[in-house]
Amino acid sequence: MPDAGTTAASPSAQASPRILIVADDLTGGNACGALFAEAGLRTITVTGTSPAGSVDLGGLLDDFDAVVVNTDSRHLPPQQAGMVYSELIESAGAVDLVACRIDTTLRGNVGPAAAAAISARRRALTASDGPQCRVLGLCMPAFPAAGRTTVQGRQLLGGRLLEHTELAYDVRSPMHTSVIEEILAAGTDLDCHVIAIATVLAGREAVATAVLDAIGEGADVLIADALTTDHIELVGSVIAEISHDLAEAATPEIRNRAGLADGELLDWVTIDPGPGSLALAQSRLPARADGLLLGISGSATEVTRSQLAAVAEDPTVTVLRAPVDDAGLPDVEATLGLIDRAASARAIIIATVLESSDLRELTDAESEQTTRRLALIASTVISTIPISGLYTTGGDVTATVMRELGAMGMEIDKEIVPLAVGGRLVGGRADGLPIVTKGGLIGNAGTAVECLEFLSTTARVRRD
Repeated sequence: MPDAGTTAASPSAQASPRILIVADDLTGGNACGALFAEAGLRTITVTGTSPAGSVDLGGLLDDFDAVVVNTDSRHLPPQQAGMVYSELIESAGAVDLVACRIDTTLRGNVGPAAAAAISARRRALTASDGPQCRVLGLCMPAFPAAGRTTVQGRQLLGGRLLEHTELAYDVRSPMHTSVIEEILAAGTDLDCHVIAIATVLAGREAVATAVLDAIGEGADVLIADALTTDHIELVGSVIAEISHDLAEAATPEIRNRAGLADGELLDWVTIDPGPGSLALAQSRLPARADGLLLGISGSATEVTRSQLAAVAEDPTVTVLRAPVDDAGLPDVEATLGLIDRAASARAIIIATVLESSDLRELTDAESEQTTRRLALIASTVISTIPISGLYTTGGDVTATVMRELGAMGMEIDKEIVPLAVGGRLVGGRADGLPIVTKGGLIGNAGTAVECLEFLSTTARVRRD
């Protein structure tokens, strides 16, 4: 994703995006957040309409890829709803993508919220030290998996126009039209252009042409038809590609066609229930390589040593004994240095004992300090290197590592062998990270190999 203050037009190798999703209601915001989480992005939902209050959006964006703020603004007066969106977006600081999460049936303050989000994003980018940007809205309200589709700029529910469903009699937000442009324009001066379903069905080149034409004609918002999720993903990827090309190697002809000044870039505020925002975010993210599997072993048992020896036979796995300091305790800085030099491996396991000669008597205080240092090593590595899975051996080590990461607990997926369990961390800085925990006396010589294979498979599924 782009650096702070830049736009989607200039993606970098930055591994952790900063996506702000402002939602108008709690259940919809949570559903949108679930889409991002299922796509492998670290996602959190929070509730609060006062950016000056207890919600530290900047801090949350440092810790999570996507932050969903539920404003409960669907039924607020339009001007007040717009102010909530403006304040939140401007208070968030550096953000790579602003998403305006709307209702799948377009109820509520869709137009005022979108207009406020676009204006706030423009102000934020103008105030930054980044390049000049033109900010547009991208409205893809279809949610095919839930029976919501968009045809000729009209929103359909189960194939029926919104005003021909029970929504016409909704107590708080009765729907009298399905025309998205009319809904967006209500109470705003947004200039909307529709990318019709016939254009989407014609493919990438036709969509790209329509997008450039709409931008060149001064559109504030592009509304894209879609019957399937593939249609949404197509539009998202085309827009991401155009934005990137305009920033990196745009010919004067293309730049003039889009009506952009020299050096001016494109930025987008998405306006949709979630799938459209996710499609654009994924198109802008760098390709995700397989992350490193990290193992932390605090067990000194013979069973564990045999398992580590078996794992070490794999040339893609590096097993390291943590260097010790003058007090005979794990040296955190020296261990991190070894990890840096071995980071090309598929998996790295840090252990306190590999051979019987490494065994030594520890006091209770030394044992506790050893465990805490191993946890600090694990936490530091997870914060600085892409990690796709965590393997821990030893109950005390596992508990201390989880505390250091701020995890609430572990969601259980599978018992790999009796008393060796695979799952995912819940909460904290590594929320959703696949993990396998195993006691020091559990399993046979091949158990660690099985655990790492489980982690590899789980991480691959999560990434894909």
